[in-house]
Amino acid sequence: MRKKSLIIWVVPVIILVLLVSVTTASGCRPKLYNDGTYKGISQADDKGYAVADVTIQRDRITAVTLKEVTELGVDKDYATYPYAPAKEANVEMAKRFVGKQDTKGVDAYTGATSSSKKYIEAVNFALEKARKTPMVKTTYFDGTFYGRSKSGETGYGVAWVTMKGDKITAVKLDDVTEKGVFKDWVTYPYPKALEAKDAMEKRFVEKGSAAVDVFSGATTSSTHWMEAVSNALTNARVR
Repeated sequence: MRKKSLIIWVVPVIILVLLVSVTTASGCRPKLYNDGTYKGISQADDKGYAVADVTIQRDRITAVTLKEVTELGVDKDYATYPYAPAKEANVEMAKRFVGKQDTKGVDAYTGATSSSKKYIEAVNFALEKARKTPMVKTTYFDGTFYGRSKSGETGYGVAWVTMKGDKITAVKLDDVTEKGVFKDWVTYPYPKALEAKDAMEKRFVEKGSAAVDVFSGATTSSTHWMEAVSNALTNARVR
C-alpha cells in the first residue's frame, strides 16, 4: 500500500515539474519584435503600392490597417472604387494577419491577387522594422519604390526609384498635371521639360542621391522630381 501511495504522490509532482519546465522554457525565448506600431510600404508598379500599419504586442500581430496608393500618388478611395474584390481584400486581408507572428500561411484574396501581394510585402517590411535583431542589414530595401512631390499650381512630380544594395540603379520620372492626370509628353508643347525628364533620370542614378543639379530651363519640374525621388527613398528605408 505504501508503494502505491508513493506512486500516486510522485506522478502528479513529475507532471507539475514538466509543465513548469515547458512554461519557463517558452517564457525565456528571446523576443523577435519590439512592441509598437510600424509602417511598411510595398514596392510600387505602374498601378501603385500598398501601405500597412502593423501593431505588435508580445511577438504577435494584434492589429493591421491597410491602404493602397494609386500610380498618381493618391490614396485609393474604396467607397467609389468600381472593383468590388479590391475593397473586400482591403478589409479581409487586414484580418488575416491578426494573431500571427509573420505572414506565412496568409493567402491572397481571390480576385485581388496583386493587391494582396502588395499587402503581404508591406506587412513583411513593417515586421522587419520591428525586429529586435534585423535580418536586413542595408539602409534601404531592395526593389522599386514610389515617391511624389508636393502639389503646385501646375501639378506635381512622381518617381519610381529602384534600389539594389543601397544604390539607385534606375529612376523613372513623370508629371501629374493640375487636372490629376499624367502629362502627355508626346503633345506637350514645351520640349525642354522632356529633355529635363530624360536628363534628370540619369542624374539621380549617377549621383546616387536625390540632391542633383536642376536642369536649366526646367527648374520647377526639376525641383518636383528631386522631392519625388527623396520621398521614394524615404519609403524605401528599412529604418
